[in-house]
Amino acid sequence: SKNITPSYWSYPSDYPIDVPGVDSDNSVVKLLNSKCFSMAKDWPEKGKNKLKSPESYDGVKVRRNIYEEVLCRVEDEMYEVEMAIERNESALRKLEPIAEEATRLRELEEKDGQPIGRLQYKLNLRSLNTIHIGSIARIYGDSGDEVIQHLLRNPLVVVPIVCKRLQEKDAEWRKVKTELAKEWKLALSENAKGSTDVKCLLYKREIEKSFATERLIEDCQEAKSFAKYPSKIQRHPATNMILPDFHLSNPDQKLALYQPHLSVLVSRMMPHIDAYNLLAAQFGGDRSKFTKLWSGFIGPWFGLPSSYDSIVVSSTTAMKFSPGQKVRTTVGDGQIISIAADPQRYKVKFSFGVGYVHPDAIAHLLPSSSSAADVAGADDSQLMQDDIQILFGTENIYLSIRLYMLLVTMLYQAKDAIAVSGYTSCKAAIVDFIKSKTDLKEFESTIRGITDKNVFNIVAIPSLVQSCGDAMAKVVEEDVFDILYHCSQLKLKDLNQLRSLSIDVTEEAVYRLQISSSANQVFFSYIPADVELQLSNTLASEKRNLESGENDDDTKRLKTE
Repeated sequence: SKNITPSYWSYPSDYPIDVPGVDSDNSVVKLLNSKCFSMAKDWPEKGKNKLKSPESYDGVKVRRNIYEEVLCRVEDEMYEVEMAIERNESALRKLEPIAEEATRLRELEEKDGQPIGRLQYKLNLRSLNTIHIGSIARIYGDSGDEVIQHLLRNPLVVVPIVCKRLQEKDAEWRKVKTELAKEWKLALSENAKGSTDVKCLLYKREIEKSFATERLIEDCQEAKSFAKYPSKIQRHPATNMILPDFHLSNPDQKLALYQPHLSVLVSRMMPHIDAYNLLAAQFGGDRSKFTKLWSGFIGPWFGLPSSYDSIVVSSTTAMKFSPGQKVRTTVGDGQIISIAADPQRYKVKFSFGVGYVHPDAIAHLLPSSSSAADVAGADDSQLMQDDIQILFGTENIYLSIRLYMLLVTMLYQAKDAIAVSGYTSCKAAIVDFIKSKTDLKEFESTIRGITDKNVFNIVAIPSLVQSCGDAMAKVVEEDVFDILYHCSQLKLKDLNQLRSLSIDVTEEAVYRLQISSSANQVFFSYIPADVELQLSNTLASEKRNLESGENDDDTKRLKTE
């Protein structure tokens, strides 16, 4: 068997292709496809795409969804009920003539004046087959074998009793069938549409694979390979709109981003409030963990409110310290230079340079005799632009931000695809499913009843919310996000110093997260502790060196000539 096209394989050379009942010279044979057959190209197995043999391919099993399982269950129930009725009716048809004969023999004995039972009758073993015997035994349950023995030994008395019991069962089962038929009809009508939507099932699987932990880590750690060889990127029609872009370097010198990285679009216009509400529902009783992470990191990182709850938390913090005072902060001791109003923060002179500090990052005042940096020599040129934030974080911080951005992106796509009322209903259905008020089939049926557009995109959101919630819970358990965030708010241009401060907090701060508000982008790169941070565009330098080398060669040739 050979792979002719992506979907078709040829029959083996020794496979019989003769059509039964049709001559080989018949014109009908020319219209039939006897050279190849259709089979899926590949499908996932243990995280990898493998091509199995045609003999082991089961398309129905591969694409079966919850709606198809309901239809299969209904079909099985219909089959079992029909078979039970048919077997019972078959046994009844066989026993009715025997019962009539037994009744006639008893009447003859009574008419002749002979005592009933004086004559011994036996049932011919060939009168009933295994189906009839099984039907009779089934209606008597555990006593079925005993009834069969009495039926064979004393048919004159037992056959009429068994026949009457079969008639009662026949009426009972037909009544049950009539009642079940209403449930079957309802189940078939509710699940018929979903069973044919194979695209939703397959696309949902692809979306869920795209935000798997291993996949997200591979995106960042293999960014250089994906940027050089785009063909290595795992693409699918369902995930093309949520895939990141990969780059070897960024040409904007203000970003100082010269290592391989990936970028994702983000905007404050995206439905962050909806993502907040879904994540709050996911945390449930542990909501305090989520609000702590949101107000202390995620909200200010994206420039969002510290809370979207009905009780609005004030973002204004009392400025308790004044310029000239020496303070102890989460990133070290320093002296306050000035106070910035928007956003509220202190400019502090440290031993390693000048940086901005959020009021929450200051622990307490230091005595004036404590050694601290001198206010003189403070220079704003040592600081990054306000719209650029750089944070060196852990793997869990990277995963939580990536998953959160995927969530707001998918919500934005869903909001853009359906009407406002439909989007509101979808959000309510997602919340009910997250809170376990509905099961998966009911949830998908609700979404499919609201909209027919991109159902796969919406039904994959609860899984994404769960993954994002799990990642955020791990960030809170690490309990280093607040210090790492305060380090990022120093706005240091000296990225080596910023990286050193972050690694002092935790050695696992090997992921660089960078947001540019003006460009509406977030960048991610993987920089292990033993890898040097690139502070210049090495690609451009190499290109200039090559060009200058070529020019020198041309000059030498001209002089020689």
